[in-house]
Formats: sequence, C-alpha cells, structure tokens
Amino acid sequence: MERRRRVPRQYAGWTGKYCIEGAQPEAWHECRILDISLVGIGVELFGPVPVHDALMGERIVVETHTPAGESLSIRARGEVRNVIPGAAGGTRVGLELVDLTDLERSILDALVVMEALW
Repeated sequence: MERRRRVPRQYAGWTGKYCIEGAQPEAWHECRILDISLVGIGVELFGPVPVHDALMGERIVVETHTPAGESLSIRARGEVRNVIPGAAGGTRVGLELVDLTDLERSILDALVVMEALW
C-alpha cells in the first residue's frame, strides 16, 4: 500500500538543533531539516536517539534559522510519526507538528506558500 502525504512538503535542507522533550538532562544536538509542510517536518537527527520503538510518539523540539536570514528563525514541536535510517548517517524522523500558535501557523503557511528560498 502506497503512503501518501496529507500535504505536500517543500525541500528545506536547513541546519538546526533539536531536543527530545523530557530528556534528562535537556540536551540540544545537531540536525538537518530536510523538508517542511503545514503539518509536518522531515528531520535527520545527528545526536544520540532512543531505539526506533522508543522514539515513536516522542515529542521533539526543532530550532533553525531559515536561509532568509538570522532574523527569521523557526522553533517547532512535533510528535515522531516515523523513523528510518538517515541518508547522512543520522536518524531520519517524520514529525507531525503540534501545539503551534496562530502566529506560528501563519508564518509557516507564508513560508510554504512563498517557498522561501528552498
């Protein structure tokens, strides 16, 4: 059965950092935001991550600056919906965005519509 996305994603390729919510101690690690849409983000994580089954359902916070400049940064929280080995040696996760404010949703909508520099 072919899996189809609810909303098409746009390529991003941005570097950033991530933190698994509730991890003790809270630690930030390097990541790459691979693609982004109104409902989710594809991210490759390069720090220590739990094994596949333990990572499913976890909430991860991702922060990045877009190529539009340092003044435009994104901080998003998402719930892990899929996990596979990453192409660059990390762990690729698909995050479903959660808890976005109306302002964050509007900014994300504008970025996706404009395909801002990706």
